[in-house]
Amino acid sequence: MGTDVSAMNVHFPSLYQVFLCLKKKDIRLGVVRFFLASQQRKQGKGDQEEKGGTSGPFDSDPGNQQGGWVSILPWVMLAVFYFLTAGSDPTPETTWSTFYREMLSTGEVEHLDVPSSQDKVFVFLHKGAVVGGKEIMTHGPHFVFSIASLDSFEQKMTAAQADLNLPSSDFIPIRYRTKNELLSTALNAAVSIGILGIIWYFVYGRTSKTGNKSGGILGSNPFSNYIKAKPTVVMPGSGQGISFKDVAGMEEAKLEVMEFVDYLKSPMRYSELGAKIPKGALLVGPPGTGKTLLAKAVATEADVPFLTMAGSDFVEVFSGVGSARVRDLFNRARKLAPCILYIDEVDAIGRSRKGNSLGGNNEQENTLNQLLVEMDGANASTFDDMPLKMKERQLPDGMMQTVPHRINTMEGVVMLASTNRQDILDQALLRPGRFDRHIAIDLPTLIERRAIFEVHLKKLTLKMPVDQYSKRLAELTPGNSGADIANICNEAALHAARLNAKSVDQKNFEYAVERVIAGMEKKSHSMSPEERKTVAIHEAGHAVVGWMLEHTDPLLKVSIVPRTNANLGYAQYLPSDNKLYSTEQLFDRMCLALGGRAAEAKIFKRITTGAEDDLRKVTDMAYKQVVTFGMSPRVGNISFPVLKPTEPARKFYSDKLAKLVDEEVRILVGKALKKTDSILEENLDKLRTLSQELLTKEVLNYDDIAAILGPCPYGDKRTPVPSQAFTLESTL
Repeated sequence: MGTDVSAMNVHFPSLYQVFLCLKKKDIRLGVVRFFLASQQRKQGKGDQEEKGGTSGPFDSDPGNQQGGWVSILPWVMLAVFYFLTAGSDPTPETTWSTFYREMLSTGEVEHLDVPSSQDKVFVFLHKGAVVGGKEIMTHGPHFVFSIASLDSFEQKMTAAQADLNLPSSDFIPIRYRTKNELLSTALNAAVSIGILGIIWYFVYGRTSKTGNKSGGILGSNPFSNYIKAKPTVVMPGSGQGISFKDVAGMEEAKLEVMEFVDYLKSPMRYSELGAKIPKGALLVGPPGTGKTLLAKAVATEADVPFLTMAGSDFVEVFSGVGSARVRDLFNRARKLAPCILYIDEVDAIGRSRKGNSLGGNNEQENTLNQLLVEMDGANASTFDDMPLKMKERQLPDGMMQTVPHRINTMEGVVMLASTNRQDILDQALLRPGRFDRHIAIDLPTLIERRAIFEVHLKKLTLKMPVDQYSKRLAELTPGNSGADIANICNEAALHAARLNAKSVDQKNFEYAVERVIAGMEKKSHSMSPEERKTVAIHEAGHAVVGWMLEHTDPLLKVSIVPRTNANLGYAQYLPSDNKLYSTEQLFDRMCLALGGRAAEAKIFKRITTGAEDDLRKVTDMAYKQVVTFGMSPRVGNISFPVLKPTEPARKFYSDKLAKLVDEEVRILVGKALKKTDSILEENLDKLRTLSQELLTKEVLNYDDIAAILGPCPYGDKRTPVPSQAFTLESTL
């Protein structure tokens, strides 16, 4: 019976033999000392890979090098090494019958070796021997089998070779080993340990190109790369900076941050007067308003290094990693001072610590605590590395003495952070001395949107000058952020490229605005003729009511083409930038929203589910007028929050008042519906004509609507009415 086990070249000692060898106290201490060897590395000056001197939870501590990791590491390495090689025995075992049948009788045996223990025999075969269908091309021993005693084995070998009619001169030679195998085992184990130690040294123990200083096993910490902060560093003069001229709008915000720029350029002017620059500024605003862009522009204008990391980069499942990364980030910033340190989405690590249900510490809290300590510049572990500065002090006798003192660890480091969730930040992070300035960056106004459009339009190949597009596009995009504006310009360029146009024109921008607001057209979505007629009447009802009311936004376009964000149809209006609304304005907006439902009921004598979103808006506006804005005479001038459907139910007022609120809301909606019906009744012919034109053309613009409905009773609403100037006179 053949064997499929292939022979190997090297005879490794067993794990038990290595264990017996390392069990000796002197050998074990020598191995441990070998792995504890460490040396001080010369600290380099590289700004990208510099490692600070602070210690973290994974940092090696020279005073604690006899701990668990160091003590068990040699055993762990040996166990892993032998477990990996345990699947294949260095010398395959066989039996006497197999040896006799497949090796001895076929003449494949070269010689036999008997160790000093005399309990087994190693078989060496001729090169090219075939055993079990496989050719042997390696050096021996190739097989081993056990024997009961040396005498019985010699007798059995002599009888077997005699049965094979071999002359005594051709008998297989048998060699006897007399050397001590324990020494050989120890040497093999030492070689294995040495190889593993060399590999460990080259992987973790070598000094990096920047000359990092590290300690621990073989002069390094295996977790050093994991706990390192990896910020994006933009050095001055690299050509990657963004100047203030690239940041359109945000004029008030730029004025506030210019103080940091002036300080970083000429700090002595402030220090001579005893002034202290704010340590940090928190940029607060909706997503896409340019908070990160403004922080980069500050660094470029100040001509200092800019280090940036996202708040989520500090969050890890392993305890202590976030704190270690915060320490490492601030150490790098101090070495690059003067510089700007920016953390994007700081709410990932700055969340308030009040809402912990279990009451214990967690990783996010530890990271926040470390951030607070670093911003205070009071990290004791880095005090010895702080640079010295000469300072004069007055002695009791009136003499002046120059003494060295440690400068503030945050001196020259300006901390910037951004978030759109200021309400959840911890109050300790917002107090003066940390984030002293809170800079609000709101959605751009009409003038700011026009400036942002001009910045992005300059990068496109336009058919007409930039100012021919910027004003109109700024009017079409109220409530859009800078990121939305950049997306619109890019969509317009993509649309022009798909049409093989040589330049970007007005129709491309109109397509881009429609795509951003309502989504792409669903050309494959088909509606039945009855549904198309219902949608046309619905949209025509909105258009007619809005056209005939005074306080509604001007209608620019109406369509019954299905889109991704409007499954049935949509109307595009030109919203205003008003911040305040009167009772009449809100009432007209309610009538506009009810125009579609009222038109369906008047034409078809039935209603559909298409007005669901309109009714939701009307209900929300009505409840806010009664409950929040205090516009109901019966309820009075009180204000309560209106809960969203996803929020847990909370009762802010009595059942009697709730009943009164519901009655007022029902009355208000009923008045709006009644006025909407009267407007449609007076313009019933125009409603039918407009719906029929929608069925024919599917899309109508302002001129088409004006040709059907006639001039707007309140003039062209597209022309903004100049605001009145109010004068405040003092009566004192």
